[in-house]
Amino acid sequence: MGLSWERVGQTVRPFVPFTALNTVWRHLDGDALTVLDVGCGRGRPMAFLRARRRISAVGADVFEPYLRECQRRQSHDALIRCDVRFLPFRPKSFDAVLCLEVLEHMGEEEGRALMRAMEELARRQVIITTPLGRHDQHEFDENPWQEHRHIWEPRELRALGYRIYGHGVRNLGGLSGVQSPLPRPLRPLMDFLWVAAGPFVHFRPEWAGNAVCIRRLGKGLSTDGS
Repeated sequence: MGLSWERVGQTVRPFVPFTALNTVWRHLDGDALTVLDVGCGRGRPMAFLRARRRISAVGADVFEPYLRECQRRQSHDALIRCDVRFLPFRPKSFDAVLCLEVLEHMGEEEGRALMRAMEELARRQVIITTPLGRHDQHEFDENPWQEHRHIWEPRELRALGYRIYGHGVRNLGGLSGVQSPLPRPLRPLMDFLWVAAGPFVHFRPEWAGNAVCIRRLGKGLSTDGS
């Protein structure tokens, strides 16, 4: 039941307003044609986005098994194995740069350096998603980079020029046995509460368990939806 529920949640949740990927989808610049997916993981978010609009996407990740899964899923046009601290691209190579659930896996100074690098690579927009509040995570998937090292606060990200949208319930989200204190049988209830909290924390990220952080670069930028 737990696995089945998780699969259903991964499929349905992006269509629900005020959830993270739905917010990314609605705020992704409407004129963005090329996207860099920093720390692309298994490729599910990009597969969702590319099923709904025409964009050319490059995925970058250091963990080879995740890149193989992206390849099977055909979630990106190109995949590059690299340490995201050393992205091998020229300045202004992409219209938009996405960094979904990556920032928390780096130390604070490394995270600041990554944000500066992404802003150099993007012509129009940088979008980040990251946990908020207490969000401990140990290694899993035999991936040593899955450990959480620094959790950012909304005020810190605002000070760097990002607009912040919240979702979820602070200190209660995440995978059972990895971040969440709740046992697996209670996950459906937690997932429901996480989604239901969306309208209440969207503009109050200090209460939220996760954030979508958006920085626009240049002038006259457009958005889809929203």
